[in-house]
Amino acid sequence: MTDLYAVRVLAVDPPRRRIQLRVTAFNPDVWHWPLPDKSFFLRDLEEDESILDLLDDEDNGVDHDFVESVERTATRNYPFTAAAEERLSESGRGFPSEDEGPFNEMSPESAAAFLRCEEIYVGADCDVVVADSRLIEHLKAGLWWRTTAYPGAD
Repeated sequence: MTDLYAVRVLAVDPPRRRIQLRVTAFNPDVWHWPLPDKSFFLRDLEEDESILDLLDDEDNGVDHDFVESVERTATRNYPFTAAAEERLSESGRGFPSEDEGPFNEMSPESAAAFLRCEEIYVGADCDVVVADSRLIEHLKAGLWWRTTAYPGAD
């Protein structure tokens, strides 16, 4: 499946079971879709190998419905407009490759391009509360990944 979104970790608070994520739609097929919701984060976080291992271990008490709540704290370029599409066509560069590493370790040029993409593409910042702190304790601010997850009913 084709990658649809980029997700960047803004902050992690395991004691409160909370993670702040910035989601950006870089695939044109999803610019008019609804913004990320609980089902999006269930799909996205389930792609993480560490989280998948916890979900597969039936003896540890972690349920597959592990996202307790999602609060959208900011949106960017939503709904998607002709003006936003024009800014995108003028920007010239898409999201960097995941091979460039965590945001905090990117070259200044790649980090600047990444921030520019987050600014001009459709996106949202969300506070996500999970059922168990073990699900997010391995994540750090600055990590990011591409995902095939999508919002909407399961």
